[in-house]
Amino acid sequence: MRIKVELETKEETLPLNYREKFLSYLKKIFEDHNRDIYQALYSSGANYKPLCSAIYFRPEVEIVKTGITLKSKRFVATFTTRDVMMGVHLINALLSRRNHWAPLADTGNQLKITAVTKVREHEMTDTAAFRILSPVVVRDHDQKEGRDWYLTFEDKLFEAVWKRNLKSELRTVLGRDAGHDVDGLNIKPIQLRKTVVLCYSIYLPCTIGTFALEGEPYLLDYLYKSGLGSKRSLGFGCLDIL
Repeated sequence: MRIKVELETKEETLPLNYREKFLSYLKKIFEDHNRDIYQALYSSGANYKPLCSAIYFRPEVEIVKTGITLKSKRFVATFTTRDVMMGVHLINALLSRRNHWAPLADTGNQLKITAVTKVREHEMTDTAAFRILSPVVVRDHDQKEGRDWYLTFEDKLFEAVWKRNLKSELRTVLGRDAGHDVDGLNIKPIQLRKTVVLCYSIYLPCTIGTFALEGEPYLLDYLYKSGLGSKRSLGFGCLDIL
């Protein structure tokens, strides 16, 4: 399911780490609307979250090192999920906040949802061209050292680490080994570039742009609806058809 949410802000200014602030706003919506869903998503043991998001700022917007100036005081959030019931709960939770101002944590700003729309999804075949709506984070986690490295498409290990992580995720989500099909995915960059994003006081190297993907239709559908890479529920890795 794909959901478009239109929002207004009280003030023009937003911090560079707006993603974590928006996540706090979203958590509060879930907590107030359905505590069971909130616990399922955000309790300490909930590692996999079937929710991906992206934020698009309406023109005119100015982004500098000190923050974001949103002259229109408007932006759009896109949510995607392959879990239909999760999508229904999300729509209902968002509608419960429509036309009500609520604080955006630690910013002095407030948000108001003005519209919630279910967007028609595309049917997947064995090839698709994607536009990255929110930066893709690929994390290489060293369990022995307890350290993380973040890779972009410029790094030699980018594809290998992403596929390794995807195989592990699919074993959990699908309950079976999809390793052979994941190995068969063929990524073709169209126009990709590296960017750096502030998230919880860390500057994360990310990938944005467009790319083509060939492979099993169910995998392309999974990535289209679930997103690509790590930290997707925090506003990373959301895709749309080009």
